[in-house]
Amino acid sequence: MLEPNIGILTFRAEGDNVKSSRDYSKKIHWPGNSISCRKNNSGVTIGRGFDLGDRTRSEILMSLQIAGVEKEKAERISDAAKLKGCLAYKFVLENRDAIGEITDRQQLSLFIVTYGKMKKDVERICKTKKNIVDYHPNPDISPSLAWDNIPEKIKDILIDLRYRGDYNISTRSYLQKLAYEGDLEKFGKILSDRSLCLFVPKDRFKRRVDFYENF
Repeated sequence: MLEPNIGILTFRAEGDNVKSSRDYSKKIHWPGNSISCRKNNSGVTIGRGFDLGDRTRSEILMSLQIAGVEKEKAERISDAAKLKGCLAYKFVLENRDAIGEITDRQQLSLFIVTYGKMKKDVERICKTKKNIVDYHPNPDISPSLAWDNIPEKIKDILIDLRYRGDYNISTRSYLQKLAYEGDLEKFGKILSDRSLCLFVPKDRFKRRVDFYENF
């Protein structure tokens, strides 16, 4: 299985290579079942975390095309654009085997493109003047320097948070200041505090902590 040089935490957490698994990532999949579908707002996913639920058909087609997915297969996958919850679950049940797999190379390419977009968005958030004023010890620092001074392993965690949808106003209230300060020890303690991350699945929580402690 091909893996990326950057974003390895996120790549490994966003699916697996076990064909019998619900999260087998080279086929379309959905993180739920018929019982939970009314409460789970996730979309159909292909590859490592490429969720179609909030994407337009044209956006999906473009991303899949860049990744090298064949036109016919890309079009069939893009039929799941904007589907969420029970509709997404139903689409996976009815189309998973018919659509088939994407290749290791296509999966990797799709992840690299998606991860790059998430990284740019985290950079944008960290450069936002309001966040700098609210959380940075030097509110007059330039946005570029505020971003550049954040340690790489903290950036990796912030991007993983963004990738899963966990990088929000709530998490920034207790992580952003430490990220700006580059306080590796205190950031790690907050990251490993389960009481602050009850909304995060146990597996993802553990992966983040293990990655951070062994980076």
